[in-house]
Amino acid sequence: MRNIIYLSLLSILIALTLNGYTQIRISGFVKDAYSGERLIGANITEKGTLNGGITDNNGYFNIQINIPADLRISYTGYSFSDLLIVSMKDTLIEILLTPGKELSEVVIQAKGIIKPNVAKMSIIELLSIPSLSGKPDVIKALQLHPGIKSQSEGSSLLLVRGGNPGENLYLFDNVPVIYVNHLGGFMSVFNPDIINSIDLYKGGFPARYGGKLSSVVDITQKEGSSSEPKGSYSIGITDFSLLLEGPIKKNASYIFTGRKTLFDILTIAGSSLGKGNSYILGYGFHDLNGKISWRPNAKNSFHFNIYQGDDYLNYWSKKDKQNPDNRNRMVTIWGNWLASLNWKHVVSKNLFAEQTISYTRYRLGERQNFTYKSEKDITTYKSRYLSSLQDFSLQSGWKYQPVKNWAVNFGMKTSLMIHLPNYEFNSGQLLQVEKERTETIESALYLDNSFDLGNDFKIDAGLRFVKFFASGFKPSVLEPRLIISKDLNKNHQLNLSYMRINQFTHLLYTAGNIMGNEIWIPSDEIIKPAMSDQYTIGWTGIFADGSYQAEMNLYYKTLENLTTYKEGYISLKGVNNWQSKVVSGGKGEAYGVELLMRKTKGKWTGFLGYGWSNATRQFPAINQGNRFLFDYDRPHSASIFVQHKFSEKLTLNATWVFQSGLPYTPVSGKQLTISLEPGEDGGPVYYETFIYGERNSARMKAYHRLDLGLTLNKMGANDKVKSSWTFSVYNAYNRKNPVYYYYNTTASGEIINPETNVGDYKPNNMYQLSLFPLIPVVSYKRYFDSKNETKRTFKKKLNKWLYHEN
Repeated sequence: MRNIIYLSLLSILIALTLNGYTQIRISGFVKDAYSGERLIGANITEKGTLNGGITDNNGYFNIQINIPADLRISYTGYSFSDLLIVSMKDTLIEILLTPGKELSEVVIQAKGIIKPNVAKMSIIELLSIPSLSGKPDVIKALQLHPGIKSQSEGSSLLLVRGGNPGENLYLFDNVPVIYVNHLGGFMSVFNPDIINSIDLYKGGFPARYGGKLSSVVDITQKEGSSSEPKGSYSIGITDFSLLLEGPIKKNASYIFTGRKTLFDILTIAGSSLGKGNSYILGYGFHDLNGKISWRPNAKNSFHFNIYQGDDYLNYWSKKDKQNPDNRNRMVTIWGNWLASLNWKHVVSKNLFAEQTISYTRYRLGERQNFTYKSEKDITTYKSRYLSSLQDFSLQSGWKYQPVKNWAVNFGMKTSLMIHLPNYEFNSGQLLQVEKERTETIESALYLDNSFDLGNDFKIDAGLRFVKFFASGFKPSVLEPRLIISKDLNKNHQLNLSYMRINQFTHLLYTAGNIMGNEIWIPSDEIIKPAMSDQYTIGWTGIFADGSYQAEMNLYYKTLENLTTYKEGYISLKGVNNWQSKVVSGGKGEAYGVELLMRKTKGKWTGFLGYGWSNATRQFPAINQGNRFLFDYDRPHSASIFVQHKFSEKLTLNATWVFQSGLPYTPVSGKQLTISLEPGEDGGPVYYETFIYGERNSARMKAYHRLDLGLTLNKMGANDKVKSSWTFSVYNAYNRKNPVYYYYNTTASGEIINPETNVGDYKPNNMYQLSLFPLIPVVSYKRYFDSKNETKRTFKKKLNKWLYHEN
C-alpha cells in the first residue's frame, strides 16, 4: 500500500513537471557583454505570462518561474537575449547583453514595475539636456521633473515638494554626500561620467531610507570596464574632465574621473594684469572620483570608493613697491571627503546581503594672513574659521524573498556624527575660544515588506525605528511607511502612500552667497528634530504599446520643528554662542499636484511636466509669528524636453522651463531714523530708511527660458562614438529673469543715504538683478581605448594644480 502511495505521488510530480507546474527560483546579474558593467533596471520576463522582474541598483534580480520557462532579458539600448530554462534546480546565472539598436517591432507583454513618487532619469536623457556649462548636470536635469524646483537662475539646488535644500538625502553608492554644489549652487558635484543610474524619491520612501524630510537622490556609480583599458576626456567653457577605466588583472576593475575648472586660471591672469586693482583673485573647484571593484566569484563583489571635491577662493595682494613688507592673503575652501568599502554577497538562492562602512566629511574653512609694516614695527595678523560635519557610518542591508509573492528588505545603520558648527581663531584676541565639537549617534533598524496579494493588488509596508543620542537628549522615534498599489489593467495603476520621517541635523543656508554657505547643526533639547508626514495619491498609465507614459500625483505634507536663522542673521560668525542666532520650532505645510507625460519611442522623444503647489512657513520669532509664503514657493512650474535623433551622428534637443516668480518682502514706506553717531557739530543726524511690509507678500515676475542643443558625433569602428561636439545656446531668446530685487537710488548699486538737510535728494527705486543673457556654449569630448591611444602621464603637483597654492 505504501509503495502504491509513493508511486502515485511520483506520478503526480512527473505529470506536474511535464505540464510546466514545477517552480524554481532564478537569480543572478545582468551585465554589459563588453565592459562587464552591471545593468540597472534591466527587464526579465517569462514569455506568455505576466511574470517578471527588474534588476536593482546592483544589477541583481530574483524571480520565481515555472519549468520549462522561456525568458527574455531586455535593456534600453541593448539587443535582447532569450533563454530557455529547463533546470530543475534553483539557479544563479549571469546574463550578458550586447549594446545594439532597439528593434521597435518587438513588443514584450509583461507587467511593468512602477515605483510611485520616483523620478527616474536615464543616462541618455541626462547627457542630452542642454546646460549653461555645455556639459550635463545631474541636479539641473532632475529639476525638470514636476514637484522639483530650482532656487534661482542657474542654481543646482533641489527644492522638492515645498522642502528646503537641506532636506534632501544624496547617496553616492549608498553613502551620504553632505555638500553637493559648486559655485554656490551653480553646478553639482556629481560628475556624469561615472554615473550608472539615478533614482529620486519625492515621497513614499522605503524604510531603508531615513534622516532627511523631502527627498532621496540615489546615485549608483559605474564599476569600470573589465575588458580593456579605455576612457575619455572633455573640455567646455567651465572645466576639463578626464575618465580612465579598465581591468586590474583578473576579476577586478577600476574607474577614475577628474574634473577641474578652467576659469580660475583666467581670473588669476585677469586680476594679475589689471592695473586698476591691487589684489589677485582666483576661484575654482575640482572633483576626483575613484572606484575599484573586485569580484572573486559569482557570489561576491567588493568595492572601494573615494571622492574628494572642493571649491576654493584665493585672494592675495600684489607686491607694493613702496611697502614691500605689506602682505595680505585670504583663502576660503569648502567641500567633501568621502571613502567607503562595500561588500555584496549572494548568500543563497533567495537571500542577498550588502555591507558598507563609510566616512564622509564636509568642511568650510577660511584663513587669512595679514602683515603691515609701520614706522615703528611690523604687525602680523592671523585669523582662522572652521565649520565641519563628519559622518562615520556602518550599514548592513539584506534582501530576502521567502516565497514568490513576498519580498523582505531589512537591515540596520549606525552613524556617528561630529559637528563643529562655528569655530574662530583671531591672533589679536588675548583669550582664544576652544573648538566646541558635538558628537551625536543616530542608529536605525528598518523592515520593508512587499506583498503581491493577487488580483493586481500590492502592498509595500515598512517600519523604521530610530534612536538618537546626544548629550542629555536621547529620543526614540518610529517611522511607518505604506504604499498600496492597484493595477486597473495591464497599462494603468493607482497608488496611495504615507510616510513619516525625522531629521536630526539642520541646515542653515544663505541664498545668493557663492562662498561656502552651508552650516550643519545638531538637534538637542532646545533645537528639536524636524519631522514630516506626507500623503500622496497617484495614477500611472501606458499608452500606444508603451510609446507614451503618463503619471499624475497629488500630495499633502506637513513639517514640524523646523530651524533657520533669526531675522537679520545670515551667518554664525562673530558670536561664540551660535545658538543665539538660530530660531527653531517652525512649522510648514505644502500641497500640490504633478503631471508628467513621456514619449519613449521613435525619433522624437521627450517629456512634458507641470506642477501646481503651495508652501508656507511659520516661526514664533519671524513675521510676528504669522504664517508666510515659503521663500522658494513657486505655485506654477512647467518644463518641456524634446529630442530628435536624425541619425547616430546627429541629435537635436531643446528644453523650455517656466516657473512662477519667487516671493519677496516689499517696501511699503520710508521713515527717518536717527544715526547712532552725532554729526560734526555734535547734533543728531537723520537718515532715510525703509519700512518693510509683510514677509514674502509680493512676488517677482515669472521665470522662463529656452535652451537649445546640437550634438554631432564622429563614429568609429563597430558604430561606436569616437568623439562628439556639443553646441548649445542657453537662454535662447535672452530673457532677463530676476535673481532678486533691491531698492536703491540708482541701478549702479552705489548706496546713498541722504541726510534731511542735503539739497541733492535722490529717491529710492526698486531694481532687478539678472545674471545670464543669451550664452552660446561649445564643448568637445573624445573617447579612447588601449588600441588607439598612448598612455599619458601627469607631472603637475596636485595641490598646485587644484588650489594654486605657493
